[in-house]
Amino acid sequence: MPTMSQELRQRFAELEIEMRTPGSVLFSQTRYEIVRLLGEGGMGITFLAHEISAADLKRPVVLKFVRDSLDSHRLSRFIDEVQLSILFNHPNLLPVYRLESEAITLDTGRSVLSRGQVRQRGHTVYYAVMQYIDGWNLRQIANRLRHVRILLNQDLTMFVIGRICRGLHYVHEYRDEAGEKLELVHRDVSPENILVDRFGRIKVSDFGIAMSTKKLRNGVFLQAGNLRYCAPEQLTGAPLSRRCDIYNVGLLLYFLFTNTDRFGPEVREKDARDRIRRKMARSPLPDLGHVHPRCAAICDVCLRQDPSQRYQNCEDIANDIDIYFQETQKVVTNEQLEEMLLDLFSPDPHFVSRRFVPLTGSDALAPQGFDPGRISDTPEPAGPVSTAIIPPDPAD
Repeated sequence: MPTMSQELRQRFAELEIEMRTPGSVLFSQTRYEIVRLLGEGGMGITFLAHEISAADLKRPVVLKFVRDSLDSHRLSRFIDEVQLSILFNHPNLLPVYRLESEAITLDTGRSVLSRGQVRQRGHTVYYAVMQYIDGWNLRQIANRLRHVRILLNQDLTMFVIGRICRGLHYVHEYRDEAGEKLELVHRDVSPENILVDRFGRIKVSDFGIAMSTKKLRNGVFLQAGNLRYCAPEQLTGAPLSRRCDIYNVGLLLYFLFTNTDRFGPEVREKDARDRIRRKMARSPLPDLGHVHPRCAAICDVCLRQDPSQRYQNCEDIANDIDIYFQETQKVVTNEQLEEMLLDLFSPDPHFVSRRFVPLTGSDALAPQGFDPGRISDTPEPAGPVSTAIIPPDPAD
């Protein structure tokens, strides 16, 4: 299709904005009433909406639009993401229900050749319908923890990472209808893309740059999507595999153990990639002296520069976390994480509850004191709000 004129593109963009205005109602297989904007990323824009079915029954959902649906490359990537996500069925992955579309028609004036008939140009806007997660992403949780000057309890950290690994292992092992592995890699396992709802349930989200390594020419991909959360092979253009996501799991562990992005300061420098490469060659263990040795070792193995020296699959990480809980006789549950979050986002957190007894032996969570100056590197400021969560309280 020939490229539309700039005027047409501008008008269709304006119509798309009108579609997303609070109070707008979209009609497809069902009705969706836009409530408010949730967040904007490089590829997509997300809105809270009410899905309205028979008898005016409503449930909250998230509608995700591609940022510029007139860009065929962006639209293709968006549809590929939705196609992948719709297939998944795992408790630790964000559910995507369906892909919907809305037709936009623009009158472009009357034509003499068409005997005064109005000429129209049409455009179809696609959007994904996703589960609404009433909760926070890990970045928001870490920011709140810094605000009250504590670190996340180490055992809760390991519990969260274990659930993330179970979800990622499902993705890495996913097979098509013929039983062939797709060899999928998420490539953007970062705090913004890990969601935790108010009941302590953990979801991996945003497969916008996920890809099948089987489809890559020569097995390489030269672009690192997020410099703060990328593996060495993403920087160098080396062949990618699931071990790229395993490196990012190590960066998540480091982030939750220290409340610091390991490469946070480096990404703000002009020679960011070179600085990050040099830091990748250093062990994270000197920064993890306050962490249980087994937990620190898991982080260290994930962050090995050579992919062959890392864990080879996420299930092995989850299993080592289970072994750690057995050895330390810790019992960690979603309900404890729920209780911690409930207290964390309250005006005056105390972290005292009977739910903590199986974890700590008492009703006190006993969070560690946190000195922001203990780690020499300051944390990276929070990025844009992730795509399926409520924004943080204004007081935070």
